[in-house]
Amino acid sequence: MDDNELESAGRMAEDIFVRQMKRRRRALGLSQAELAERVSRKGGSLYQQTIAKIESGLRRVQLQEADLIAEALDASVAEMLTESIGVSESAPEEMDIEELIDLIKQLQRRRGTLSSAVHAARETVNRAEEEAREAHARAAVTATRADQAARELRVLTDELMQVEAEHSRLASISLGRQSELNALLGPRWREKLRVRRPITLQMLQEGNEHLKTLRDLADTAPNVSDPEREKLREAIEALEARLTPTEDDEG
Repeated sequence: MDDNELESAGRMAEDIFVRQMKRRRRALGLSQAELAERVSRKGGSLYQQTIAKIESGLRRVQLQEADLIAEALDASVAEMLTESIGVSESAPEEMDIEELIDLIKQLQRRRGTLSSAVHAARETVNRAEEEAREAHARAAVTATRADQAARELRVLTDELMQVEAEHSRLASISLGRQSELNALLGPRWREKLRVRRPITLQMLQEGNEHLKTLRDLADTAPNVSDPEREKLREAIEALEARLTPTEDDEG
């Protein structure tokens, strides 16, 4: 039981005690002043004004005062709290007007306490629901970003695999061409290609066949980006220019 529950239970017990206090005082035909006098004879120091404030709910009753009041009313605190009042509360038409008014006031206080508790609980629920909605929205955004990142990763991975495959294919072709040149011109084929020498008809025919193959490759090679394809075409054109005889060559 938390502090609020303890306080509520104590307040309820005090309401029952005060209600029984007034009922027993009236049943004994005692006025508030007479009850105060009885309490004084029991060793207490309560005055009529104090009794009036306690019965009207303007002042809380202390534990030691409750013992003296109960003894002055020929009862104990336990008897005051356990004595059945069900008949009066279940049949309000049998209550006297003062007892009925007191009961209404007690219910009003209880209603105010419960209303405050309900309002606080409703505010707690509203905050919790709002936090849950915000958390759900953040989770949805995060999930969307994760899906987008996963799709982008798949696209980039596929593209990388294509580029690697094309790189391997072109590297293989390049190695084959270099092997051919090495077999044809020897280990120093790069230097020999840079030297201008007479071009024969056979060389032109062979070169044209190679150029045709390279042009077809440049035009039809899949998965080659436009910049790469353009560089390949420029290389072919440069090679074609080298294989085209100049006026000096023809002379």
